[in-house]
Amino acid sequence: MRISVFSDEIDRRDPVRAIRLAASWGVEWVEVRTVVSGRFPNVPDREIEELAARLRDAGVGVSGVSPGLFKCAVDDPSVPEALAGDLPRACAWARRLGTDRVSCFGFARQGGDQVPQQVEDRLAQMARTTAEHGCRLSLENEAGCWGGTGLEAAAIIRRVGATTMGLCWDPGNAVRAGSASAYPEEYRQVADLVAHVHAKNFDPQNGRWSLIETGVVDWPGQLRALAADRYAGFVVVETHLDISPDEFRVVDPDLDALSANTLRNLEFVRSCLAAGSG
Repeated sequence: MRISVFSDEIDRRDPVRAIRLAASWGVEWVEVRTVVSGRFPNVPDREIEELAARLRDAGVGVSGVSPGLFKCAVDDPSVPEALAGDLPRACAWARRLGTDRVSCFGFARQGGDQVPQQVEDRLAQMARTTAEHGCRLSLENEAGCWGGTGLEAAAIIRRVGATTMGLCWDPGNAVRAGSASAYPEEYRQVADLVAHVHAKNFDPQNGRWSLIETGVVDWPGQLRALAADRYAGFVVVETHLDISPDEFRVVDPDLDALSANTLRNLEFVRSCLAAGSG
């Protein structure tokens, strides 16, 4: 099991600073989501080339890329173009960055509980396209999308039957989507599909993201379970919490709220692994 951090959870505006801080924290891998002018890969080539050079110089690898496909409705006019252009471009740049892991979403949820056949057909198409371009697709469970909880996302993956599509398991997202027990109950039923893991936490009482150590997801238990299941992929710290670090223990007065909270989350995950959770 390897630890990674979303670079834009360290600094949302300055990838160079994010990489510098990551390296100083001993981070060996980062997940790529946004760069200077927008979300990967819909930015100028030179920005991704610059990012790649900075990562090489810092000795930091890439655990995966998150192009944000597809949070729109399945019948949105942008979908065909994104499938034909954005997804292959994301795969091409992912390979150049040294990874074959690409994450996606299951389209915006609209009416009822039955997943439209068109959603599954599009996801199957996405899995084929990703594989054709030398990458692996991970469907991330996300509130507001089809496949909001882990169980819902796993059911879609099983119906699609794509061997090249796994689950990007996000217990925090599952709680936000209404799961009563992302771990252990949900995890036990989706563990065979887990191909990537995003680590953050959620407090349903106040309806906001929390530090990994304080939300309702039992991350020490989740990490132990992943280790017991011989999960060999990445656990990617995805903080989502940029309230003032003054509300918590300030780990470094020179850091802003987001980066301070990300460092604290990173330290917590590391402490769990060192204690035998993974």
